[in-house]
Amino acid sequence: MKVLIAFNQPAEETPENELDRISETAVENQVDAVMRSVRDLGYEPICLGVKNLEIDLEMIEQFRPDVVFNLCEGYRGSARHEMHVASIWELLGLPYTGNTPLTLGLAQDKVLSKQLFRALSVPTPDFQVFTEVEQKFELDFPVIAKPSREDASLGITATSVVNDEIGLRRAVADLLKRYRQPVLVESFIDGREFNVSLLGNQPARVVAVAEIQFTDLPADQPRITSYEAKWLPDHPAYRQTPSICPAKIDAALRSRLDETALQVYSALHGRDYGRVDMRVDHSGKVFVLEYNPNPDISADAGFARALHAAGIKYSQFVSTIIEQAIARKNNDSNPKNAASRSFSNL
Repeated sequence: MKVLIAFNQPAEETPENELDRISETAVENQVDAVMRSVRDLGYEPICLGVKNLEIDLEMIEQFRPDVVFNLCEGYRGSARHEMHVASIWELLGLPYTGNTPLTLGLAQDKVLSKQLFRALSVPTPDFQVFTEVEQKFELDFPVIAKPSREDASLGITATSVVNDEIGLRRAVADLLKRYRQPVLVESFIDGREFNVSLLGNQPARVVAVAEIQFTDLPADQPRITSYEAKWLPDHPAYRQTPSICPAKIDAALRSRLDETALQVYSALHGRDYGRVDMRVDHSGKVFVLEYNPNPDISADAGFARALHAAGIKYSQFVSTIIEQAIARKNNDSNPKNAASRSFSNL
């Protein structure tokens, strides 16, 4: 079997904030992990750093893959094209792993997905969208400001949580200038943060729940997973926010987190695998932050730790993802059932 491992080739030009490039280049670790598993499974892999469609399509035509393992999180440095790359596999009629273009687009547009959550009574923090600095502020402080169409915690730093209008205007102005897109301002949920990893289709299953620990953060730092905490190993915030998986929580909270995550996965038509990020306030109420349809699946990343906690070997995960992608192609009459059966064996 020929497996094309497709990923987004990092942009050659340097972004305004060079640190933003780190999360983009991290996809190479995912490629290495998947490549090793594909070889161990006895398949023939080839890597494609998507960056020039004319050349890329010629290579695909020559290789003639049986399936695409899709790790693309954007195109030429733009995350907003994540859904468009998946659309290429659709148009070529190639079976591919992961979420559909529709789900990728819905999840990336945090405002649109939050509006959908509201319509379906999925709990999510109150929010407001800023397209200019001097808009009327309608929420209560504290709030957190973030880009509305980025992922990987881009634009989220210790200064993103603000407690007054001066800080809010400053944060909005900075994000509008840097990312050139609307700014999402949410009520800040002070409390605990959880990541829920999921596998499968409809129905899906929860793999494991992880909790981000904030106890080592200095008292003057907001309890959030900033970009530095996620991607910069030498930064203090990275060491001060370890992830515990499985989370040490009681059965009642675990049930609420599982149920909410599955509701989000269903609402956005999640497929194959994904992660739901949530906060829990001091009263125990759950709030959905977002659905990540393309989480980091490097061998040492959070999703791989969730697989380990559930007793699922990484190679099993890769094999099942590939098998169910092919099953969708071969069972167009009932692709969801055909794909979900594979996960029942894990």
